[in-house]
Amino acid sequence: MRLLRGELRKLIRRPASRITLIIQLAIIVLIYVAVAASYRTLTQTTTQNAEESRAGIRLLLTFPGAYAGIVGLITQLGGLLAIGYGASAAGADWGWGMVKVAVARGESRSRYILAKLVAVLLMVAVGLLITFVVGVVVAVIAALIAGIDVSGLGDGSVVGQLPEQLLRGWWGIAEEATIGFAIATFARSQLAGLGAGIALYFVESFSTLFLPDIVRYLPFHVASSALRVTTAGGGGGGGGVAALDPALSLVLVTVYLVVAAAASAIIIERAEITG
Repeated sequence: MRLLRGELRKLIRRPASRITLIIQLAIIVLIYVAVAASYRTLTQTTTQNAEESRAGIRLLLTFPGAYAGIVGLITQLGGLLAIGYGASAAGADWGWGMVKVAVARGESRSRYILAKLVAVLLMVAVGLLITFVVGVVVAVIAALIAGIDVSGLGDGSVVGQLPEQLLRGWWGIAEEATIGFAIATFARSQLAGLGAGIALYFVESFSTLFLPDIVRYLPFHVASSALRVTTAGGGGGGGGVAALDPALSLVLVTVYLVVAAAASAIIIERAEITG
């Protein structure tokens, strides 16, 4: 607990924690403001395409179905940012010599790195909750600007499922953050971890064009498939390939997370720390 408290204090003070959260909030606000503005513009057009676009926007902004869009957006965007955040947290300590200092104090290497990882995942959970609350507020404001009814906001059948969906979303994001963390630990570099992690993310996404039956079992796709958002208007997550069963996806997410965490511990135990 002492190590965990220390790592949490470090992460709270680091600019990366604030910058990552601000980026995600800014993107979400921009998306919903743009959607609301587009809807108002489209109401002045009577073409078939305009009506189809308005129907899509109504689906996005009408509650309780809008909850699915919010959860899906923050977990997809949050997963990509979490790779960078995990890499930043792991790689920064190598650049600043913190690993050497911790080892010199007699700390267990694996306990040190795993405490840091747990701190990262807790920070990700806090960020997810903040982003969800802001996302709901922004979606309500966007719906009001567009003139769309928000009476479904308190639908108990959907609201009651949100804690489970947020927990599933956090676990998927945690897996992605852990992968970025492991890569940066291996590379001993923030930039290498960030670059390699994001490259893997996009390579996996583009691979859906060629290997859809294989890609759906890979880390970033199972993180999306683990979501099981059910609303009055339907919903769910899974990307551009056939999604796996959410229960199986959760198992695979857990396997990937544990393997990445174990890899981080093994790498730091075997690393030569000199100077």
